[in-house]
Amino acid sequence: MPNTEAGSAPTVAATKAAPARTESEPTPPVPQDADVPRNRRRALLEVPLPQPASTPALPEVVLGIDLGTSHARVAIVQDGTPKLIPLPGTNTTDLPALIAVNGTGDLVVGAAAQTEGQRAPRRAISGLKRLLGLKPRSPQLRWLAPLLPFPVTTDTNGDSAVEVRGRVISPTLFTAMLLRELKHAAATHLGRKATRAVICAPTHFTDRQCAALREAATLAGLDAQRILIAPAAAALAYAHGRGLARKRVLVVDLGGGGLQVCVVQVTGDDLEVITTGGDATLGGMDFDARIAEAIASDLSEQGVPKPDHPLDWAPLRTAAESTKVALSSREQVDVTLPSGTVPPINRERVEALTADLAQRVTTVVRDVLESNALSPQGLDAVLLVGGQSAAPLVRRRLEESLGVSVRDDVDARGSVALGAALLGQGLLLAKAGKPAATVSEVLSSPLAVAERGGTLRRVLERNTRLPATKTLVLPTVPGPLELALFQGAATQASDAEYLGRLTLNVERAGEVELHLALSVDGALSLEATLPGVKRHAVSLATEHLDDAAFDALIARSPLIPEPERRPGGVLSGLKKLFGRR
Repeated sequence: MPNTEAGSAPTVAATKAAPARTESEPTPPVPQDADVPRNRRRALLEVPLPQPASTPALPEVVLGIDLGTSHARVAIVQDGTPKLIPLPGTNTTDLPALIAVNGTGDLVVGAAAQTEGQRAPRRAISGLKRLLGLKPRSPQLRWLAPLLPFPVTTDTNGDSAVEVRGRVISPTLFTAMLLRELKHAAATHLGRKATRAVICAPTHFTDRQCAALREAATLAGLDAQRILIAPAAAALAYAHGRGLARKRVLVVDLGGGGLQVCVVQVTGDDLEVITTGGDATLGGMDFDARIAEAIASDLSEQGVPKPDHPLDWAPLRTAAESTKVALSSREQVDVTLPSGTVPPINRERVEALTADLAQRVTTVVRDVLESNALSPQGLDAVLLVGGQSAAPLVRRRLEESLGVSVRDDVDARGSVALGAALLGQGLLLAKAGKPAATVSEVLSSPLAVAERGGTLRRVLERNTRLPATKTLVLPTVPGPLELALFQGAATQASDAEYLGRLTLNVERAGEVELHLALSVDGALSLEATLPGVKRHAVSLATEHLDDAAFDALIARSPLIPEPERRPGGVLSGLKKLFGRR
């Protein structure tokens, strides 16, 4: 029998090879002459043609993404093991979180932006993630603005942005470009597209900031399956394969743009967040700024003036970061700059410059523990992750403060992306009805509504287990009803993060029920039940408000502050204990 290639038409009856047939030649008819019996003709028609060899279905994949302020990373789970994905054509898994306008006016991110910044510092921006989802009146922005290495402006939507060479760049666009680069790296590595991801966010991100992160993912062509707080992801990576049973773990994530603290309880691959905290104004970039200032002072003694524009500090900050990293394993390093050389810098000097920052780390950690009646002695493990975690001073101060050792068997830089990939794999397994890793989170900061006068009435408290629901009853009269929603620990509207304005048209007097729902990752959705109207979905208007419009909105609140009450004995105390007045 002659050999045939898989997928080619069989030779049913032939004594010699048939000549090759071209696309233009007609398909020969099935033999119909009288010499061929009818039953044989039927047999010829019924001979099954061989099917093309089937390609085995490729396993589904969900990317795990760590969008750090200084660097971003992407990971996947292969054969049950989480792995960081290298960037195409490189040996590194770290994507520099920079954006720049190149010589032709195009926006570039990552290594290309880094190169552009070295050529012309005023063309590149770092640390832009800190502005994601922030409006100009944001209290967070007020705290951050003096620390940022660039001036802040607004885009056409009224959101915080930066301007580079006449181009206004929004943090959402920047984030989308980073995500697109990570998606491309994953596709190159896998040899196919990957469009689903678990994306990590800081613990302090509000609902508005997480919404901006989801928008950036959509712009990048990614489906954000879940937003996961970064320290919880690091804990998941640590717990993977260890078979832990009801172990309480403290995670301190000191990255480039902020400090995040999280206490979790781990059982196997199931993780339950107990509490979170942190400081959005304390990160590796703030350590770099101290060292950069010292380098600038050394240069000024040689007659080199200090930069007079925020973006011109970029070479000094780059040198400062390199110095800091080198000093994590050495006692002294040389510093070389395009503008000149300075005397070597030693670890002792850097630790003296940043001692108060390291102390702030320990203070925040202790506050998170004490506010939840947790003691260091009740912890089974302490993890220190994030780029700044490599600083010996930070580790030393943390161990001295807690009286316990910090573990060193965790990937301090990659654990967040690795943990996110593990949760992504868990989502796939759960969908298939198989045992999978789970993460149960809590609300990181409370939700509140504004009363007339600007005081805030709490609706959902910090550390509320997610998912969660709450119904707020509002007495109303016919006409428009407006209510402002906020997030944060502040008691006054002016000091909290404004989420948006809810507007309802009420046709009949009575009570309006506002139903708030938080998803497993804290995404807020709203529904309302009006007098004579069925329950229906409603949304927040999130446009920027100037001071006059903001004050007017607060003044129109249907909620009137309850008057101060005099102590009313045991009954009054019981009512307060159970949240009633």
